[in-house]
Amino acid sequence: MARPLAVSKLALLRQRFASAAQFRAHLVAAEGSMLLFFRDPAAPLVIGGEALVEIAFDDSEDTRVVRAVALSRAEGQGIWLAMPSARFAREIREGALKERKGRRLGAERLVKLRRQSGSEHLVMLADVSLGGARILGATAPRIGTMPLRAGATVTMKIVGAVAPFPDELGRADVVRTDNNTGELAVRWVRSDPVARVASLKLFEAVRRSWTQAEEMIHTPPCCGNGQVLDPPMPALRGRL
Repeated sequence: MARPLAVSKLALLRQRFASAAQFRAHLVAAEGSMLLFFRDPAAPLVIGGEALVEIAFDDSEDTRVVRAVALSRAEGQGIWLAMPSARFAREIREGALKERKGRRLGAERLVKLRRQSGSEHLVMLADVSLGGARILGATAPRIGTMPLRAGATVTMKIVGAVAPFPDELGRADVVRTDNNTGELAVRWVRSDPVARVASLKLFEAVRRSWTQAEEMIHTPPCCGNGQVLDPPMPALRGRL
């Protein structure tokens, strides 16, 4: 029997908007999290359950992948999702949600990261693109005796990889670090034959997993006159 191609045990949801501006109009800031209503009464998510949510736009190939928690259900309409990512909330609050090139896919894979010094550390592969990846838990607390900085080169290996996911991911260059969130952005080293082949296999394996995602497409009459027609927000006391 073939093994399922699940990215992780998290539910996979996709929400498509006409533009990033329309997406921002649906976000609600509350107690340090961003809330988003997923309009699907049959969404396969129990209250308190976690999901990866891919945000897609009609006017761009850019995508956003955010981890979310099911907060409250509006009967017959859908479910309120809370997205507690500090970096995501900060980008929205500061108006810094800049367009990125290419599709990024939520991966949620445990990875062994190896520094040039030889030290190895377990981190989380948060999302991937054909050009690189975003890593969680790599900078705070600091890895090894010195923090990783832009310009460093690392090698990575997926822990417990099962085909079609590659085992060795090869070399990647660190291009951005964020000590406030513990995030690390890397770019695949194309001159490394292992990374060149593995990055394609990894992206395709994750892309196939996302074909199973539950999708909601934003449609009129919501936002027809600039008015958002989401149901009332749930009471948040003690929930976030």
